[in-house]
Amino acid sequence: MDKTQYTRLKSLADDAIKHHERAREAYTALHDAHKRGEWDERLNNSYAWVIYYHLRHEQTTMPPVEARTALTEYMLMNPERPSRLHSRILLMAVRLSDREESNFNFVRFFNMWGMDNLLEEDWQQDVKERTDNGTGQPAGGPPVVFSSLAELAIRRYAQKAELQTVEPLYDQLLTSAIKRYPGQELYKYYLARNYAQTGRKELALKAYKRLALTSNQPYVWSGLAELLDDPQQRTATLCKAMLLNHDANRSGRLHLALAQQWIAAGNHPAAACELRQYRDIYQRNGWHLSDHYQRLRQRVPRDTQPAADNHALYQASLAPLDELLYSELPLTMLRVTTVFNDRRGVPTARLTTPDGNALFIPVKRLPGARPTAGTCYQARLVTVNDRTRPVTIAAAT
Repeated sequence: MDKTQYTRLKSLADDAIKHHERAREAYTALHDAHKRGEWDERLNNSYAWVIYYHLRHEQTTMPPVEARTALTEYMLMNPERPSRLHSRILLMAVRLSDREESNFNFVRFFNMWGMDNLLEEDWQQDVKERTDNGTGQPAGGPPVVFSSLAELAIRRYAQKAELQTVEPLYDQLLTSAIKRYPGQELYKYYLARNYAQTGRKELALKAYKRLALTSNQPYVWSGLAELLDDPQQRTATLCKAMLLNHDANRSGRLHLALAQQWIAAGNHPAAACELRQYRDIYQRNGWHLSDHYQRLRQRVPRDTQPAADNHALYQASLAPLDELLYSELPLTMLRVTTVFNDRRGVPTARLTTPDGNALFIPVKRLPGARPTAGTCYQARLVTVNDRTRPVTIAAAT
């Protein structure tokens, strides 16, 4: 590249960095020169910034293939990392992956970008006060918290990653996220799932069990079930997942997993009930019935009368969870001090622990007859985000 050409391209780049609407012109010229092999490495940094402003200025209208090409070109510039520019490019990649889920390999890109190159500011969440859309004035209520760049990248990576080998940097990234956002269960789940995907079963079991102590998410319980060898424990965790699931359209795999368990246990009416519910969901949505469903259906005798509903069976199958999850937690005596109706009119009991801490539990969740002051229970307690709640509770003996 001669001096005249270098000066022209450098001038175009500098102008685009100051005036972002001119980034396309600069990008086209620099891209063509680089593609022809007419290149001066002194342009690398300028070209990297031009790529960023080009992506940012046209992020909603740029053809996906051009965006992918621009990101590839950026990585070829061997940019400084970590740096503010490098982080901004990652944000562009996250946004592209939101637009082009099937045509952009974010997992590959993030691995090339270097997940250990996140800056401290990339972990900072953006907190903004609520405003009235009509007036722009403060609307009151809690502020809106927007995810940090690190969180956006982790979530997108986790959604697409199908790991078979251990990725130490990914482990470290998730561990950092757990430390920075201790109240968010999602990153603990990603770590547990990562252990399972990479064949580290003991670590996965430990992580899933710790999560299950406090989680109300069905995917946590179904993930734990996949790791269990004991059929009764696996059935119990699947039943727990089903009881926690509130979206029928997302329960298909649970129905099939439970049908397989009931078939193995010889409970064909229960299995037929699960298969019927799976079929109804998929036919209602126009979805294809899986081969796994067809194979399970063939294992149920044709003359089997399906159970009307398995809800009571789900509840009755939970007992193995006591040994699986809760047996290591100490028993704590709870004593009812008063029973009252809360502000919604729900009968609620106030119970105290031996050290004087108070718990408020709806009466319908307490075993046995309606309690009165002085009624005692034995419970196993867990504390999450400074809130204590029972995971098991039984009448005191």
